[in-house]
Amino acid sequence: MTWPSGEAAFVTGAASGIGLGIARALVADGVKVALADIDGARLADVAAELAAAGGPVVAVELDVTDAGQWEAAADRAEEALGPISILCNNAGVNGGGPVDETPLEVWRWVHRINSDAQFIGVSVFLPRFKRRGGRGHIMNTASMAGLVPMVNVGAYVSSKFASVGFSMVLRDELRSTDIGVSLLCPGTVHTRIGANAEEGQAKLLGRAPNAAVAEQNSALLAQGADPDRVGQQVVEAMRNEQFLIITHREWEPLVLEVHREIERTFTEFDGRHGPDATPALLMGGPSPIAT
Repeated sequence: MTWPSGEAAFVTGAASGIGLGIARALVADGVKVALADIDGARLADVAAELAAAGGPVVAVELDVTDAGQWEAAADRAEEALGPISILCNNAGVNGGGPVDETPLEVWRWVHRINSDAQFIGVSVFLPRFKRRGGRGHIMNTASMAGLVPMVNVGAYVSSKFASVGFSMVLRDELRSTDIGVSLLCPGTVHTRIGANAEEGQAKLLGRAPNAAVAEQNSALLAQGADPDRVGQQVVEAMRNEQFLIITHREWEPLVLEVHREIERTFTEFDGRHGPDATPALLMGGPSPIAT
């Protein structure tokens, strides 16, 4: 039996898209899964599907932005399945538009779901992982938009850049433990994120959803990767303790251009301010104070 067979996982955004793909892959791998989502009706259908497939699952209705709901959700999951050792912070949403046309409430809504909720999930489950001991894993879903800036979706991009940075720090803080960290940066995947975003922000702003926008976004996403295949890739990466997970090679030139700009800036800078001791400290070098 290979890890994670026999473990228990908590997956947010599990009622559709990548979250559902991850849940299906985990169940197929012999993992007990707590399916968490704000969409109770769709969540019930997914739980019935996976239970029929032989998976020990429990549906946990959860608004990931509500910190007060998380402890109870974790308790319910562990009462049903036993100790959770895998957290998949997958719930996400797109929203807003050009920066100067994005209402503050939409900006905050996107950040609450895409970045704040990942911190809340970790703050609830990480202490449990440490108390339980043994192997654990945290998987955060970001996006290629967390590596490459994209115009007209500033709220989404900034929230995903936050997820990338948070995950990198978390990995480094947990290096000496048995708790692994993975970061999923998918390209285009066939999910409901476009429709969900339009429905969510329309409700937030007190207006009717824009059907044309939702249809346009859904048509683009329909050309993307199969979320079930992405789910299988995620489980394989977690098993192999792989940190960064990508889904499409076509993004490589855009990612490299971001890094080339950074490298060029360092190469061309004249060092006018003198040496800085902080990088050596961050890399574990000798403290200039001690020497």
